[in-house]
Amino acid sequence: MTNLDYNINIDKKSGVAVVIFSGSIDINNKDKILQIVKNRLVPENKQFVLFDLNNLQYIDSSGLGIFLTARSILDKHNGDLGLVVTDKNIKKILNLAGFNKIFKIFDTSREGCRKLK
Repeated sequence: MTNLDYNINIDKKSGVAVVIFSGSIDINNKDKILQIVKNRLVPENKQFVLFDLNNLQYIDSSGLGIFLTARSILDKHNGDLGLVVTDKNIKKILNLAGFNKIFKIFDTSREGCRKLK
């Protein structure tokens, strides 16, 4: 499962970058996601980022690791990474991994844009 599509929207009011993913996040697309953060968002001074996971079909443990690495990159630039999740299965995976204690998790990107900074 390696297909991954994404779209980046910048919230005009808050300046938060919202990356909407669809498909799968797994070991095969780790580099693609980290390149989005390192080579696209950080150079554009978009250090506050939301990963919208509502259109994902699949995520594995390496995908969770990608979130930790992306957050670490943003943290070095005084930023933060939040997650937008409403899917019960993905929320369950995040909670089992303890990510609900590490990340700010939002039900909507609008809420995340208001509260992330």
